[in-house]
Amino acid sequence: MQTKKLIGFAVIGTTLLLAGCQTTRNYSFSEWQEQPIGKSRFNVPTISNIPVTKLEQNDRNNGQVQNEKWELGCGNGIVTSSYTFDVWFTQQTEQKLKDEEEFRAEFAKNNIEILKTYPVTSNDNGRAVGYYADANIGNISECKVAKFGFRATRGQKIYDNDHGGIDAVVSVYYCGQPDLNMTKLIQGISLVKDRDAYGAQVAALPKQQCPARKSAASQSSSFEDSNWATVKKGDYKRTFAMTWGDGFSDGYLDTQISLKDYGGSMEFVGRNSANCKMQLSVSKYDSPAEGSWFTNCDKGDFASGTFTLDRKRNLTGAGTDEDDKAVAFTLWLPNTDS
Repeated sequence: MQTKKLIGFAVIGTTLLLAGCQTTRNYSFSEWQEQPIGKSRFNVPTISNIPVTKLEQNDRNNGQVQNEKWELGCGNGIVTSSYTFDVWFTQQTEQKLKDEEEFRAEFAKNNIEILKTYPVTSNDNGRAVGYYADANIGNISECKVAKFGFRATRGQKIYDNDHGGIDAVVSVYYCGQPDLNMTKLIQGISLVKDRDAYGAQVAALPKQQCPARKSAASQSSSFEDSNWATVKKGDYKRTFAMTWGDGFSDGYLDTQISLKDYGGSMEFVGRNSANCKMQLSVSKYDSPAEGSWFTNCDKGDFASGTFTLDRKRNLTGAGTDEDDKAVAFTLWLPNTDS
């Protein structure tokens, strides 16, 4: 179940992180690259009471937006950040982060039930906006989530119209014991000032050994040259084939698709007539494109796995559900001209 949580958190985290960026269209979309934990741009490894066991980084808009993902406790949680080092997020983004109903609705899209919420109003750097909450993620109870923005850069940036707007947005997902100290994380997160000194500090932290797992092969390539670039983006309807365990098989399952440069979502009616939503996150753009998927259904079903996309735009996915029953699906996607 821990592997399923990790894949699910990674997909949801990446989706919310990228969807929240208020930037221009990215012309050079870099892939997620695993990095030594000591190379963190933010101090998550030293302020989290749950050990960070993996760090990934990428950037958008030729480095204008810097993104990070920290795995917590070998898959019990994930923290994501999106940082605009020379600009800031829009007032519209700040207003959405302040809106509790918006906070609940955004997580509800991924079948995450928000329970009690707590407002985020400050950070050691100064002003912050957003919420953290107790939550149920699928059939996993006693979880914690957060989404908040804060001003990471001290002082004024290079533009005269800089009035101190937030320049970092953070999302957190965690289920496990011991509890994640969310207050300490929210209050203490900040940019690392001396990267070399911080690397030495991280190296001295106790290490948590994780079970062996397959690492995703990844080669550097631009988005424009990838298989995923040829796929039609936007919202449209398709049919696909899916099997789920021994009791569900449908070769013509209707789905509402919403695809973007980094992945997307598929909504469909699954087994037991449950309304399901699948999130897709691309992790490798070279042929064949690869990524991970995560499905939550409103009757409690939960599944996750990986997918590939070949040059003919055949998307093939495989994984397991919460009972380790096999789940597989195939889907042909139209090209950008259709």
